[in-house]
Amino acid sequence: MPSFLFGAFAIAGAIGASIPLIIHLLNRERARRLVFSTVRFIQMSHQTNVQRHKLKRLLLLLMRILMLILLGLAFARPYFAQDITTTPELGGVRNAVIILDTSYSMQYNGVFARAKKEAINRLDSLDSADAVALILSADKTRRILPIDSEHSHIRSAIENASLTNYTTDYLDAIQTADEMLKGISVGQKQIYLVADLQKNGWENFIDTDRLSPDVDIEFVDVAEEQAENQAITDINVPPVILLEQKDTELVARIHNYSTNRVENLPVTLFIDNEKVETTQLDIEPNDSSDATFRIKIDLQTESAHTGWVEIESDALEIDNRHYFTVQSMSSIKVHCVNGEQKRNDIDDETFFLSRALKRTGVEGTPIDYTESTTIPSNDAILRYDVLVIANVSSITAAEADRIKKFVNGGGGLIISLGDQVDSSVYLQHLGDTDNPLLPCTIMQAVGDPIGKEVFQVIASVDYRHPIFMPFSNPNHGDFAKGRFYRYFQSVPVEEASVIAAFDEGNPAVVEKIYGNGRVICFTSTIDREWNDLPIHAVYLPFLHETIKYLALRQAGQIPDYRVGDGIEYSGNQSSAGKEVAIFDPDRNETRFTLNDQGNLFYENSVNPGIYSIHKSGEKPYYFVVNVDTVESELTQRNPEELTSMLIGTTETDRMPTELTPEVVRKYKEDVERNQSLSTYLLLAVFALAITEMFLANRI
Repeated sequence: MPSFLFGAFAIAGAIGASIPLIIHLLNRERARRLVFSTVRFIQMSHQTNVQRHKLKRLLLLLMRILMLILLGLAFARPYFAQDITTTPELGGVRNAVIILDTSYSMQYNGVFARAKKEAINRLDSLDSADAVALILSADKTRRILPIDSEHSHIRSAIENASLTNYTTDYLDAIQTADEMLKGISVGQKQIYLVADLQKNGWENFIDTDRLSPDVDIEFVDVAEEQAENQAITDINVPPVILLEQKDTELVARIHNYSTNRVENLPVTLFIDNEKVETTQLDIEPNDSSDATFRIKIDLQTESAHTGWVEIESDALEIDNRHYFTVQSMSSIKVHCVNGEQKRNDIDDETFFLSRALKRTGVEGTPIDYTESTTIPSNDAILRYDVLVIANVSSITAAEADRIKKFVNGGGGLIISLGDQVDSSVYLQHLGDTDNPLLPCTIMQAVGDPIGKEVFQVIASVDYRHPIFMPFSNPNHGDFAKGRFYRYFQSVPVEEASVIAAFDEGNPAVVEKIYGNGRVICFTSTIDREWNDLPIHAVYLPFLHETIKYLALRQAGQIPDYRVGDGIEYSGNQSSAGKEVAIFDPDRNETRFTLNDQGNLFYENSVNPGIYSIHKSGEKPYYFVVNVDTVESELTQRNPEELTSMLIGTTETDRMPTELTPEVVRKYKEDVERNQSLSTYLLLAVFALAITEMFLANRI
């Protein structure tokens, strides 16, 4: 049965339809009796005309009545709809969004297959007239089918859905669903979240994440009861291993995400695709334990090595393996730029430095030392691990750019000052930026290296720093014995740290992280011109520890890439425009062209494993990607608690469930607008009016 938006007009039309009938009855002609002679044929003709005239007038009457009825119906705005009282609030229409969790925790023991089945069940529970949308959700990836999608398309998308290697992101998916439903004015608004309801997916909840007042949510929990999982959560491995480091250790941390104790869990180390060693661990419930391995690598040649640590299989396989890379080195390559060269003279700026670095005992760090009076070229500088700038008078802008690129790429830099240094030039090219390379603002040199009557000593040392840690034992050397007669006053920049200072407080050694490398600034000379440190026992081990620290402990360490991270590859300008090939863990190849700086940005790190970049004429560059093990914690949140969190705990937080006049009116307007019956009725009235005018003129 039709319904009317404004029923009064329908009544008015019905009443108005009686007006033509009343007028017709009032104006009806009454027959008069006339006596004629016998005119039989005239009577017959008159009778026929009268009948035809009556028929036309009757037709006009019906048309006028019908026009008024249709006009009233048009203004009443009729529509056809089901009884809206059968489904309170929303007129029998449902608008649903199904969210299917595709994060890697759903790989656990058939959970995802169960989730897809539950999602299809929710889809089948909807009527064909109900609107439905689908969100396949995990962190950093999302596929959305809009609210007006065909049910068959939704079903197909659910059946063909696949898992990702990303973590959970419930809140973002729910907010997306809420935004999709906000634009709908009529109909029940429902969200179905089909997931394992992991606890870590709700950690970032804030009050603004609550659902709109007219949106309901149902949590479909598909998690396994009493889920147990073990995962490798971290690996500690040095980025570079030297020949002399024969006992280098790799430490893998394994966490037991269960309520049961794990005994004799096998943990195995692989390097270059070969099994190296296996150990066993006992881990208490919800606790971690470390597996320690001795790294055994052929160090006869310098090369990059890849490997992984894995544990015994369980119901969630993806977090049972953790990948790493390590670089083997036969020596540390150090290049020094001598700012005050004097051949075969003790006054040469690098006299003590060169002899200290070249003196390596049987157990000492192997150092390959070279020297020049100018900053190396773009290609040459990249061959070194540590660059020393010793009392160099000035540096050009082009040289400064080469140094910055070297350090940013992971190189180590030592800057020692002296009488040749023009501090204004250093500040201009190395310090006058938002991210200065210089770890301190160089001011003025103070002290008298000639009279040597007044001096400073190093009174404050950070023995927690790796450079000074070997000297924490007083028997291993005392820096306070060195006398400093002249040095540059300086102020450390915001990102720098003072790791050694003179007794009056001025920095003696300042460090700063710059990109992937580190910079050490020594505010006095590295020879005996301004101090006598080179003649003390701490000088040689101090230099060796500094070189080792800069070469083997890059600021960024090994890049800790997670699935979905963008990978920045830094090459050199000589490689600009060249083509490189990147192979993913499945050996699928992707080709890229390096940009003007010889760099590239890779975004397709969707799987954990070992990736390699191949460039013509060079050794492959390896990087590894691991899963984020925050997803390995399978503890759940209670659905009732989540409902209260997202919807609210009081009745005032929700829309009223009774049928309000405003909801009814809005529903009727939307349905009537979609059907547009009143437009057709007005067109019918117009057509009848034209026909009526035509017939009326012919009577």
